[in-house]
Amino acid sequence: MPSFQTLLPFQIYSFLDEMAQLYSQIEREMHLRLNKGEKIGQIEKSLQGKFQVDSTTVRNVYHNLKGKHQSIRELQKTQAQDLKNTITSIKKSISQYEKRIKKRIKKQQSVKKERFIIHQKKRRLAIKQAKLVKLNQRIKSNRITLCFGTKKLFKAQYNLEAFGYTNHGEWLEDWKTARNSNFLMVGAKTYNCGNQLCRLNSLGNLTITVPPCLIKEFGSKVSCSEIKFRYGQEWIDIALTPTKHQRGHSYRNGSLMPVTHRFVQRNSKWYLHTTVELPDIPTISHRNNGAVGVDLNVNNLAWAYCDSEGNLKDQAQIDFELNNKSSGQVTHILSLAIGQIIEVATKYECLIIIEQLDFSRKKASLREQGKRYAKMLSSFAYAKFCELVHSKAKLAAIQVIEVNPAYSTLIGLTKYMSLYGLNSGTAASLVLARRGLRLSERLSRACNALISPVDDNKHVWTYWARISKLLKGCYRHSYFGMKVQVGVKLVNQNPDLEGKLKSKDDSTPLTLSDTSALGITST
Repeated sequence: MPSFQTLLPFQIYSFLDEMAQLYSQIEREMHLRLNKGEKIGQIEKSLQGKFQVDSTTVRNVYHNLKGKHQSIRELQKTQAQDLKNTITSIKKSISQYEKRIKKRIKKQQSVKKERFIIHQKKRRLAIKQAKLVKLNQRIKSNRITLCFGTKKLFKAQYNLEAFGYTNHGEWLEDWKTARNSNFLMVGAKTYNCGNQLCRLNSLGNLTITVPPCLIKEFGSKVSCSEIKFRYGQEWIDIALTPTKHQRGHSYRNGSLMPVTHRFVQRNSKWYLHTTVELPDIPTISHRNNGAVGVDLNVNNLAWAYCDSEGNLKDQAQIDFELNNKSSGQVTHILSLAIGQIIEVATKYECLIIIEQLDFSRKKASLREQGKRYAKMLSSFAYAKFCELVHSKAKLAAIQVIEVNPAYSTLIGLTKYMSLYGLNSGTAASLVLARRGLRLSERLSRACNALISPVDDNKHVWTYWARISKLLKGCYRHSYFGMKVQVGVKLVNQNPDLEGKLKSKDDSTPLTLSDTSALGITST
């Protein structure tokens, strides 16, 4: 469900400050009582009497707190899995250094550096294992620890100068502001304007029902006008479409979709974040119109469009830089790049094909990798890219399909780079587009010669796996320059040839006569 935001007028800021403080107090007490094991029904009745609020207000607080608890539980599972992956990576690294020590001892070389590294890795391994045990105990106890206002700001009171505070009073003011910075009003389509307590109509008039404890100060309702959204206004208007909903034996005025509002304070200003459910949008894309394959790399986004027969029709590469960028900057850069892909897919009314990848395990072991590889992988924002593609494509009524990217770069290298004059990114994206259209990739003549004979009963990926092993360590310019190092062996004068790459130490290059025998032609 997408969310859209707009700035609220200054005239209702004082009311929003009081509402945020009230919701925050209810939320903190509810959190403590839920951790003690009390039931929400008992808590709801007790909080209504203590804070003089209605049941809907308490339910709004509960939905907000429930979302925080669920996110913490999911985060704990992710943290546990990351720790397991890190522990496995450290153990593997220790094993590699132990093997290196044995080799150096045989050569009568010094192993002081290796033993020091192993000692430090074992210390880090013990720390990670202790963290995992503690985290598993916390998960089993089902106890949620939550700091309202963030732990970072809480710890700032013990080092005021480092965080730019001259006294404790300044910190306390920021601490209260952070704790009372937002509140949620959950939508329901059985009510007018899709919400019971906060009603925003299509004309831009916002009316908020005041809880009983604040009626003396602000009256029964607080309202403002001219609330418009720069983006997403059309989707909000669709959700606000008046409808009738049956409740029991009668009908009640409501809206087409529920409209949930979250009020957020940033830099002393209040913003309205409105979340709506999108209606079922019939997609304009169709498989018969072809597909756009998208290949995400560290510093560029390559795409290729092919028709329904798999023939290349259009391609391009979008360059960008994500290193040393904040999460907001990364989102903005990727959003602009994906917008161009959406325009292409809308123009041809075709599918969008992306890779199905998960880098969580690899990112958990960054410390054990080289600096260059770790820097590359840490800046690879595939999860954010995937999220943006799906959300933007849904708004544009374009279907997105995720496919297995196995051997896509290899197939693009050996089949399409020289055929169409593509780079590796666009060639791989063409392979992804064809795979999304369920088109198979047979071996090229050169690859057939390298691993002949070929059994048609086996899946074609079996042979691409063999080709991948043969070309491992071969640079692309060497491949296209006919300098692939192979050994040709004739058995009983059989015309079928099987080539096998030799190690880098073998300096026998492949000659032009050998390449013609293998069916490889120069490019």
